[in-house]
Amino acid sequence: MSIIERLTTRPLILTDLDGTILHDGSVLEELENLTSKLNNFGIHFTFATGRSKIPALKYAKRLNINIPIICYGGAVMTDVETGDDIYRHSISKSFAIQIIENLDPSINIALYSNDQIYVTKKFQWIEDYCERQEIKLDQVNDLVQIPDKIVILLVGSEKNIDDVHKNLKDNYINLEINKTFNNMCEISSARGSKIKATKDLIKLLNLSKDDLFYFGDGPADLDLIKFAKYGFTVKGSLASQMMPCNNSIETPDKLGFINYINSII
Repeated sequence: MSIIERLTTRPLILTDLDGTILHDGSVLEELENLTSKLNNFGIHFTFATGRSKIPALKYAKRLNINIPIICYGGAVMTDVETGDDIYRHSISKSFAIQIIENLDPSINIALYSNDQIYVTKKFQWIEDYCERQEIKLDQVNDLVQIPDKIVILLVGSEKNIDDVHKNLKDNYINLEINKTFNNMCEISSARGSKIKATKDLIKLLNLSKDDLFYFGDGPADLDLIKFAKYGFTVKGSLASQMMPCNNSIETPDKLGFINYINSII
């Protein structure tokens, strides 16, 4: 009997992407081999990422995933085979108006909607991001009028993002607000978090939290690492610094996730 069978008879292995299993945004051959092995063993494997749906689906196909993926930081759950969304949780127009109209003008703002990004003025960071991810970027006059507001991205200096992140966290308890990089903050609906999406996925698969393995490296992963029966940070990551006593794996360049999963299956 394998180690994983002694831990749970119905494992669900869920992981973040960037900084956890991807090496500089790339899928290593060893990772593809591992996910094929998991499929052959009938072990559920998928990911929860802050990335948008289009690049997330490309990774899902590379990783041999056959159950739903969680993207946009939990705001969207998507069926990999059809590309259809199982759900999408949008930000209400009233919240969007409050945030956009009261934002420090030095902060750049972008909006995810219908799998593309909208801005009122283009800026280099978002142009580079959209080019790398092959996401359509549209310039419009008014972001508030864009329907289906999935995620608002705020980009600026580290100090400005620190300030706006703290202010938003203090004043908008009904939104999911995460500082994903030193220069970027993401805002989604209260339902748009990784942990809420994971709870929905567990129900969908008729599993329980006792079946869940989760691996993550950032602040947006902390609640899910704590929630999972078997939660892991990545050594040297922000998550490991914030949870120093937690179990951890090596970084992707050292094949941390790959080596750990291979050791228990």
